[in-house]
Amino acid sequence: MPRSHWQSMRMRGSGPLLALGLVFWIALGAFMPQKLAAQTSQFVTLVADRLFLDGPNRLIAEGNVEALFGMTRLQATRVVYDRSTDLLRIDGPIVLSEGQEIIILADEAEMSPSLRRGLIRSARVVIDQQLQIAAHSVERLDERFTEMNAVVASSCEICADRPTPLWEIRAQRVVHDDEAQQIYFENAQFRLFGLPVAYVPRLRVPDPRLQRATGWLSPGLSFDTGHGIGLRAPYFIVLGPDRDLTLTPYVASKGTRALELRYRQAFTSGMLEFGGLVARDMIRPGGTRGVVYFEGDFALGRGYQLRFNLIHPSDRQVLENYNRGVSRLTSDITLERIRRDERLRVQLLHFRSLRLADRNASLPNRVGQALLERRMDVPGLGGVADFRLEAHLHQRRRAVGAPGLPAPTPDRAFGPRPREMSRLSLDLGWRRDAVLPMGVLGAVGVNLGMDHFRLSDTGGSFARSATRMAPQAIAELRWPLVRNSGNGVSHVIEPVAQVIWGRDRLLDLPYEESRMPELDGGNLFALNRFPSREMREGGLRANLGVSWTRHAPEGWSSTLTIGRIWRKRDLGQFSRATPLSGARSDWLLGMSLGTEAGLQLSNRALFSSDLRLQRTALELDWVAEDYTISTSYMRIIGNPFEARARTASEWSFEATRDLDEFWTARVGWRYDIAQRRAARALVGLEYENECLRMEMGIERQFASISSPRAQTSLGLNIDILGLGGNPSRTRRSCSEM
Repeated sequence: MPRSHWQSMRMRGSGPLLALGLVFWIALGAFMPQKLAAQTSQFVTLVADRLFLDGPNRLIAEGNVEALFGMTRLQATRVVYDRSTDLLRIDGPIVLSEGQEIIILADEAEMSPSLRRGLIRSARVVIDQQLQIAAHSVERLDERFTEMNAVVASSCEICADRPTPLWEIRAQRVVHDDEAQQIYFENAQFRLFGLPVAYVPRLRVPDPRLQRATGWLSPGLSFDTGHGIGLRAPYFIVLGPDRDLTLTPYVASKGTRALELRYRQAFTSGMLEFGGLVARDMIRPGGTRGVVYFEGDFALGRGYQLRFNLIHPSDRQVLENYNRGVSRLTSDITLERIRRDERLRVQLLHFRSLRLADRNASLPNRVGQALLERRMDVPGLGGVADFRLEAHLHQRRRAVGAPGLPAPTPDRAFGPRPREMSRLSLDLGWRRDAVLPMGVLGAVGVNLGMDHFRLSDTGGSFARSATRMAPQAIAELRWPLVRNSGNGVSHVIEPVAQVIWGRDRLLDLPYEESRMPELDGGNLFALNRFPSREMREGGLRANLGVSWTRHAPEGWSSTLTIGRIWRKRDLGQFSRATPLSGARSDWLLGMSLGTEAGLQLSNRALFSSDLRLQRTALELDWVAEDYTISTSYMRIIGNPFEARARTASEWSFEATRDLDEFWTARVGWRYDIAQRRAARALVGLEYENECLRMEMGIERQFASISSPRAQTSLGLNIDILGLGGNPSRTRRSCSEM
């Protein structure tokens, strides 16, 4: 029997039908033309309730007909093959699918036996289960191109009582390029809520499967007091499979003309991105403003990683004026390698303050540093030894020594700051932990720190060079006590006593890196609470504390930590307003609470000896099914040494609430309690269904340390979903809008 196009048939039904099907299977080789046998080697299966011959040229399949040809699957009520015309006559309802990506629903069709070419009438095409295209007729020209006439396209779900979608594109003719994943509309009309809003003679949009395509992205409409009514229209350009460019022109009613640029490129070993902003506006009339940045991350081999982040604005307020407000910019170039027991890092940094009261020329904003750390086991002696070598250099453009600046050391009113300060530090440490009787955990250790400093332009107030030796010894005891209740609740109480000896003799050096030491649960039992090796905590001291942890099978968990530092004598290393100052530090109280319902509460508070609150940081986060809440409160007493003349106190709050399946409300604010004024306020509303995402909000930024004027902004963004890899997170359902 010659090889035919219909290579196999399966029949559902009774025994006589199966026997009849066997007769037709034997006769099929003589019925199908020889030329079809050479067209393809793909396996084809035909399944039907009834199969019979109607004359010498017609083969008819009826009842639950299914035909498989490669990834193409056809479901229909009746299929007739006419050998004289070499066509399949298909009666619906018809479902023609190309895997899960393209599905065609129709009433009737005439197609080639391979299902690759043909004419389909009264059809609806569904692409990637998102975009629906209803057409009077669909003609499959070949495997790549499909032509549609009298078309209505939308990704909105259409309900019986609301037949008009939120948005739709009507066109006389549409061509779908399956290979390029592009859809071309001719004489297109874009409608919102059934009303025409735009006419485009030629329109090209990516189909939902395409993630990257050249074209316009969703525009954004905004209003603020600095620019007026503005429009952003980003244009995305695909330069290749590994790189792209985004250009975003921005025009506003108060004379603002700006262009944003972003270039991205991916490499085998990393990524590169650079861009910026160039603008002319009436906020600073008569000049061009802007910002430029470079970012990159590359793997260099042998475990080395190169990262860089460089940014440079033309003035202090350009980022604030264009919704990128920060108080300090950090640029860095970092080469790093991290292994299990080793870390190597070389870094160049540049800090730039955008605070109006800061003078960048007087800040130590140019920094270079190198670090090598290793950890190793000690045979025979036991324990773990560590080695740390660090080189550090920072510079300011000029030496400063004017009154009004924060003191160079805690016990000075004012003094000179060197233009340049370099340091080389070496740490050699060893620690061994052991389990003692009754479950007590003990540890002993030593650490030898060596530092060499070189300073310039000190005016005789500080030595030009100095060397410091800082030996330390540590002894520690922990006694974890565990109790399990009968209801599955477990409690762990762990008192900790740590005694550290260090030298009392200190070097007289200006503080640059170590101006803001902290006391919290993470460093209560630390050898050194200064942020860097520039200063080392000295003297004989005891770190004492106790922690309690509770776990419940219902999902509740809580922790509580209380601790304090006792010193043999006060060496004057810490400023008086710092919680670490004096012979006795402030009391540290830390707590956290977590519930199965999504509530997370944490607090760190510091109290003086007479139990007056000095600092506190409270944060609450609650994530529920239909709402989220995030709020925090912070209070820090004034400390001129830390460049904070007055007590700071602030409350921030943000919350979202799902109003229904589609609408979400958002509110947020930041309030300066110490100065009794608002710092920021935000109200927003978001809508999203299966085919449309809309965000609108109003935000008020009050005068701040980086901007002398308050600013109000109103924004509106609308995204059309279901086109070009922009799917909806909302389940497909009838719109309630």
